Amino acid sequence: MKRFLKLSLMALALQLALDGPAVAATPIVIQTWGGPFTDALNSVKVDIEKSTGTQIRLVTQASSVAGLQRLEAQKANPQVDLWMTADATAATALAEGIIEPLPKDLIPNLKDIPAKLVYPAGPTIWSSPRGMFYRADRTPFPIKKWEDLWDPRLKGMITTSIDQDKGMFIIIAAMLAGGNEKNIGPGFEKLKALKPNLGVIYKADAEALKLVQAGEANVAGYGVLGVVYKLLGPDSNYKFVMPARPQFMSVNLVTMIKGRPNRAEAAKVINAILDPTIQERIVEQLGSIPSNKNAKAPERIRDVIPPLEDLVVPDWDYVNAHYGEWVERWNREIVTR
Repeated sequence: MKRFLKLSLMALALQLALDGPAVAATPIVIQTWGGPFTDALNSVKVDIEKSTGTQIRLVTQASSVAGLQRLEAQKANPQVDLWMTADATAATALAEGIIEPLPKDLIPNLKDIPAKLVYPAGPTIWSSPRGMFYRADRTPFPIKKWEDLWDPRLKGMITTSIDQDKGMFIIIAAMLAGGNEKNIGPGFEKLKALKPNLGVIYKADAEALKLVQAGEANVAGYGVLGVVYKLLGPDSNYKFVMPARPQFMSVNLVTMIKGRPNRAEAAKVINAILDPTIQERIVEQLGSIPSNKNAKAPERIRDVIPPLEDLVVPDWDYVNAHYGEWVERWNREIVTR
């Protein structure tokens, strides 16, 4: 019996050595978006756990803003270790002391992330193109540019949102009318002219696709490529367009929540997420651009993304300071019929 037990323990030790480090019992909780984003992370979850010896658990957020609100409510007793979010909400969370600067010495893959993609709140994991998507079989003409949304042939067909990317759609409307985030008035006037074409207003990015799929809208007037990416193709009725100007890509970061005990394990998970092989597998599913300079963007993205020459980088501190006013004005002037 003793000999059998000894042999069994040796066999177990050998199996663990072959499988990689043992997975720690206490999981690293990552808050991220649902739908394709969770699917993409689940596709690499096992490999991250093996390479880090740390278990991962995912919790979803409807949007970066909704995720921030949850973390604000948990600030005294945080339940999340890592948070994936857009740069605008990350800046707010850092200022509020919800997240903290990363222990860079524990994340060697940071050396392969271009300096411009490493923010005080954390490094970029991928950049997500924004534009419009629509059903070509239910839309009276091919949509090519932002201005097409104002075509009267699209009456009642459009869904859009202020919640996505901290009001970026309003900023784009302002730029089309000669303004910008610091001169937002022209944007609201431009959007008032869009009201006949607006139907349902969506909250979460995945909801935009559900509305189009269900026929409640034909056009997502502001949409995330990652949400519709898997439905695109030469024979598909789903089309995504990123207009030549103005162009915007959401820079999505991975950040570390302040006050959690397993900081070193969380850093290992971040390092694994920034690995070029893992990055390529993630962005292949999302249709996004990886941040690691040694990782390649998906080949299919080349048919969708124009040359990136006119990327808009708003002053997010200004946006954050005025976003609440914009929401009130949006609800009063645009949503109200």
